[in-house]
Amino acid sequence: MAGGSNYRVFAPEVWSDFIKVYFKNNLAAAKFFMNFSNELRAQGGDTITIPNLTEGPTPATLTTTTGAITDAIVVETRTQLTVNSWEGTSRKFSEFELSRIKGNYDLEKRYLKDDIIYRLANNFEKVLIGQTGVVKDIQLHTGTSLVSINNTTITEAIRMAETYSIPLNEMAFMIHPSTYWQQLFRRTSLIDASQLGKPLIASSMGDVRPLGTLYGIPVYVMNNVGLAQGLGTDGYPATVRRNLLVHPRTAAYAFGRATPDGPEIYSEAQSQVADALAVRAGAHLMYGTALPGKANEGIRIMTVA
Repeated sequence: MAGGSNYRVFAPEVWSDFIKVYFKNNLAAAKFFMNFSNELRAQGGDTITIPNLTEGPTPATLTTTTGAITDAIVVETRTQLTVNSWEGTSRKFSEFELSRIKGNYDLEKRYLKDDIIYRLANNFEKVLIGQTGVVKDIQLHTGTSLVSINNTTITEAIRMAETYSIPLNEMAFMIHPSTYWQQLFRRTSLIDASQLGKPLIASSMGDVRPLGTLYGIPVYVMNNVGLAQGLGTDGYPATVRRNLLVHPRTAAYAFGRATPDGPEIYSEAQSQVADALAVRAGAHLMYGTALPGKANEGIRIMTVA
């Protein structure tokens, strides 16, 4: 409107009650794998020793007259899970800036809930299933860098699980969204409206529901499913997607005693910024990860990214 700028001085500055926040990845891996945090909480220390029982010898026929038997030597191994990682992040607000912010935004809590806590949890999920995550050392693998996921790859992964006596009824697929929607759904042999892509009831992961099932095995679609590490590391180019068929025993983790339930908010004393009229909103996380056993209790499913 002509001349409208002349009245600009009378127009108040209005702040909306709405704050736009980004969409978040679904975080589910930590709820699936074994969590040993309670053992550290109860006993103290920073290292958990997980014994690995080896398979015994094949039963032999005994001589009926003597009953002689050959003993097998007990040679057991162990996996050590050490809490040796500590991460944190924070945002600082000067008292002056806080005084200018609309009161009902409660910016400190919003940053804690919508950004800081989430980023720590999201990064921990990458530590489990991301490109450099603990699952990179799983020994069993199938698939190829040349083609997308297919029925042969899926059934081969299931066959390997059966061969190593991994309970299929306790396993789950963890698949990247691109693999799931752009590759899996193009395979007509794998599409079944009653099984694939149908939301299911809550599973062992609590409130995290699988997107569907594949050959009766729950399928979780996760953004943090990582790429391969490279030909010189795990034998696959870094452009290959590393999807997973896993059991809760595939990976293990523990949070440190200072953060026993996951990301912990800074205490009131820690929130004061030294030599400044300012406060910080922040959180930290202590953790350790390990692959129990011989790293053959899960399968890497390699496909074109």
